[in-house]
Amino acid sequence: MPSPAAPVQPGTVYDIERPPAPPLSPLAPPDMDAILARRRPFYHRLLHFKLPGRAQTVVTCACIVLSAVQANGVYVWPTYGPVVAKRLDLGGPEAQTIVVGGILGVYLLAAPLGSVTDRHGPRIGSLVSAALSAAGYFTFAFILDKATPETPYVHVWLTFAYFLVGGATVGSYFASLTCASLSFPSHPTLSLSVPLSLISLSSLVLSSFSSLNVFQSSSGDLDPIKFLIFLGILSLSLNLLSALFLRILPQSIALPTQSEQDELDDDDEHRSPTSHLLHLDEHTPLIIGGPEAAREDAEAIVRGKERWTVGRLLVDWGGFWGFGILLALCIGPSETIIASIGTILTSLLPPTEISAAHAYPLTLFSLASSSSSTSGASQALLLRNKHVQILSLTGTVSRLLTGLVADWLAPPLTPVAMPHGPGQNDMNASVHIYVQRRPVRLLRTSFNAMCALLLAGVFAWSAGWLETERGLWVLSAGTGIMYGALFTLTPAIVSAHFGPTSFGLAWGLISYFAAFGAVAFSYLYAFVSTLDQIPACYGTKCFSFTLWIAAGCCVISGLGMFVVGRRWKV
Repeated sequence: MPSPAAPVQPGTVYDIERPPAPPLSPLAPPDMDAILARRRPFYHRLLHFKLPGRAQTVVTCACIVLSAVQANGVYVWPTYGPVVAKRLDLGGPEAQTIVVGGILGVYLLAAPLGSVTDRHGPRIGSLVSAALSAAGYFTFAFILDKATPETPYVHVWLTFAYFLVGGATVGSYFASLTCASLSFPSHPTLSLSVPLSLISLSSLVLSSFSSLNVFQSSSGDLDPIKFLIFLGILSLSLNLLSALFLRILPQSIALPTQSEQDELDDDDEHRSPTSHLLHLDEHTPLIIGGPEAAREDAEAIVRGKERWTVGRLLVDWGGFWGFGILLALCIGPSETIIASIGTILTSLLPPTEISAAHAYPLTLFSLASSSSSTSGASQALLLRNKHVQILSLTGTVSRLLTGLVADWLAPPLTPVAMPHGPGQNDMNASVHIYVQRRPVRLLRTSFNAMCALLLAGVFAWSAGWLETERGLWVLSAGTGIMYGALFTLTPAIVSAHFGPTSFGLAWGLISYFAAFGAVAFSYLYAFVSTLDQIPACYGTKCFSFTLWIAAGCCVISGLGMFVVGRRWKV
């Protein structure tokens, strides 16, 4: 007899009553970026890693400082140049040829390195600078160690090595300026003047190391071979560090005030739906004014503005050629004085008149190098360092003050975001406008012209009244101040007139004019100083004629800048 069925418990679920399994969800698309990142070699991940926001800001600022402060090695020549000339028994034109090689390296490589930085960002500039500085400094030291006064064409080989050192200078120059101007666009001229000031300070910092005992020779003067090797190692290390960590900081655009929005509601000509399509990063061109200035320039091109090219620049007779010639007339003499201050000092202070009472070097290591019993050779080194450092300090202060004053006198347009611009499919995308919130009190070109005229006054005084080393500080300080101001204002003028997205090309080509001016005035000074030298040139006749010519050229440059300013409105 079958047993009775067991009572069914409430809540019991039999297998045949189980609910079907949920349908399989579709596979999520693979994360291709993560897969590719894992497949890339370690060095690619090393070059592209990112730090957290604040840490990256600190590291970026540190790299800008280090890249700039080691950049200006080509202008440390007055510290060791006279020792090199004496060691190899070089004449005035031969020694000046080496200087010219370094200056040409700065200017002739400006356009290609500026273009490379435009395309690939600031870190490539640091990488190129690392390679050029190592090749230049080490090659110079090797030739100097092996050569003798009888070695044929030794000054030509040293000129080639110094050309590479000049190229390293411009690589670091573009790297630090690109990163600073794009990372801090709210203060366009100041963001330019800070790294420029550090570059100007570079010659002071680097020349200060020459006073350390480790770089002194048995005669008490500088050992140039040891010093050049040190400069090569320092520049190589700091540039490689910047090549790894130099990154542009991201930016944001503020919303407009209610009054600005009401004022521009009916004005659509300043708006462009192309702004939100521009994604600016470390590959954005070197600009004065930050990513917003690049947006404005790119939108103008979209609206029909013709972009600057090499061909268009070369046929711009009144603009490109005129401004370039005016720049050569004031920058060329300044470059010559900066590179030749050591030989000018020698002409004012013959060895028989060197006195310890005049030696008060502004060196970072003056305590380590000072001594009550200092030989004549080391006194000459201290005096050379003194004027190199006067040039460096005055140039640094001038660049900082010029940046602040120029941003106050000629403030840039301020970008503001306008939501829901006309003609946009994406209602969340923003279109920006540009508002002149502060009035323009003085054009940058007029400021530049005033600096050129003041520089003419410095040269004229030095040509007519400079007689001893005690007054040489007027020429050193005056040249440092005016040169620093000119080289802070001029790139901003070029960027404003030719457009931020064409700055690397335009500034690189215009720099060739400055190179021509530096070469012309350097050889003018070299040949004038070698007239009637027995065995060397002493007295004001070595430089007075050159300075009179330089003063006249600066007057022409200053007056021409006023005319350019009225035409360009920059």
